[in-house]
Amino acid sequence: MGFSQFALMHILLHLLCISLAFWVLKGVSIESLFNKGETGRIRLVIILLSILLGTALSNFIMDIFRYTQEASLLFS
Repeated sequence: MGFSQFALMHILLHLLCISLAFWVLKGVSIESLFNKGETGRIRLVIILLSILLGTALSNFIMDIFRYTQEASLLFS
């Protein structure tokens, strides 16, 4: 797999995992951690957490993908 294909796959996986984390975090009620009426901060926290979790998940998946490719070279 070429470098450009790998980079494109990584970007798409980042976007997919961030949107998945955002969808999951919308189901969690974190409003109780904030004062009433702080909707801007709540939205910002959900967005930042989804970026952090989605990026971590995407990097984990890409690491597993890369390590399995490198391990296949060990047995060939």
